[in-house]
Amino acid sequence: MRRTKGGRDEQHAAAPIQTTFLIAFVIIVGLIVGAVAFGYTDRVGQSTTVPAGSGECTYSLTFDPRDVAGFAEDRAENNRYSDGSVPCTLWLDASGSLDFAAGDRVSVWRDRSSNGFDATPTGSAPRWAAVDGVEAVRFTGTPNTSLQVAATPDTMSVRNDSGLTVTMLVYVVNRTHRGGGLYAIDAADSDEAAIELRQSDAPVDSDRADEWWSTPGPDAEITTDGEWAIITHTTDGETGTLFVNGRDLGSRGEGVDALGTEIRIGAAGSNRAFEGYVAEYFVSNERLSEANRNIVQCAMDAKHDDVVGLDVC
Repeated sequence: MRRTKGGRDEQHAAAPIQTTFLIAFVIIVGLIVGAVAFGYTDRVGQSTTVPAGSGECTYSLTFDPRDVAGFAEDRAENNRYSDGSVPCTLWLDASGSLDFAAGDRVSVWRDRSSNGFDATPTGSAPRWAAVDGVEAVRFTGTPNTSLQVAATPDTMSVRNDSGLTVTMLVYVVNRTHRGGGLYAIDAADSDEAAIELRQSDAPVDSDRADEWWSTPGPDAEITTDGEWAIITHTTDGETGTLFVNGRDLGSRGEGVDALGTEIRIGAAGSNRAFEGYVAEYFVSNERLSEANRNIVQCAMDAKHDDVVGLDVC
């Protein structure tokens, strides 16, 4: 009798231990299945590596990219989960730059991708500055004060018939400044730019004085003076589309001229200098999908404490 009673005690003691192991096993399996089902959500909010051939950029996401407009459609179309990685061939970012010193002239604006496509002055250098707590480069609008990228379209794998997306965080000082350019790629066979974004040449008293002209792309009002805006200019090599703070301003174009060798920042030619501040340029050598375009815009805005506040995020 004593032996039988002892055997029952041992059986009862083992039961809770077995139950505990079973519960733990179920929890572990549930976590693994959940992570797979939700696309490894623990990656969201981490630094995202952005490959681009031999170069790469990193962007620290502070939001869930699945909340970005177009993400669900893009994921369904491609049948894959995206964690916010987008191709990047050039990334100029004044924020946290080791060379930044407010008031000093810019001797070099370093490319934060691993490609090393730094931008240097073409003549009189612009200055480092800050507006609303955002570190930036100050362009004065005077001739020949732009920066030139240490790369050609060819070395950036950009052709006139390929895609390109340029995303910029910009503060306009004078919305009626004549002809000031944010960026330009020259044409091989003419004095005009093959791809560019610049302010209107219309007279100051014209109703088109505050327009911006994109090539290829539409003529549209981008922003009034005295505020930050995120501007995205994208082309597929045939037409161009302009977005301001995530809003589509239309598409237009009849192809792109053969590209030359010069890429300017803060100007569209020696006499078409921009007047204002530029905090970032993020360049992808393809036409980004809606989801990836908005991921870049939202990450840029979030990084600068929602200085713009985008509806697409």
